[in-house]
Amino acid sequence: MKYQYLTVLNGDPNGKHFRRPAVDVEIFGPDRSLNTFALLDSGADNCLFQFEFAEAIGIDLTKCKKSMTIGVEGNGAEIYLTDIEIKVKGLEKIKVPVGFIKSKSVNGLLGQIGFFDLNRIKFERDHNIFEINPIK
Repeated sequence: MKYQYLTVLNGDPNGKHFRRPAVDVEIFGPDRSLNTFALLDSGADNCLFQFEFAEAIGIDLTKCKKSMTIGVEGNGAEIYLTDIEIKVKGLEKIKVPVGFIKSKSVNGLLGQIGFFDLNRIKFERDHNIFEINPIK
């Protein structure tokens, strides 16, 4: 499936804009689901979503495994790991391990473990498109 890069301003309307490989994604919990967007991040080990999303979809964080991640918040940040189902727009629903993180800089990240290892990802920034194709 082909997607276009998302254009994001840096806060200054006259300033530089950025193109990012972001997709619409629905995340599923035991009680409900939530629609958001997630950045495809080949440098991220884990799939990560905002801490608040866990409560919104009914995830009990006290039952999640705690771990640490580095890179997002500089010196490291605590994450709460669990398996959930996600559905990227235009693709089938899949079950992936995710971490929920308290970070203002993370809305959603789709990383190596559970996403890149299940999909063939092709970035064509010069054409303003990227592809996600499930590995059969």
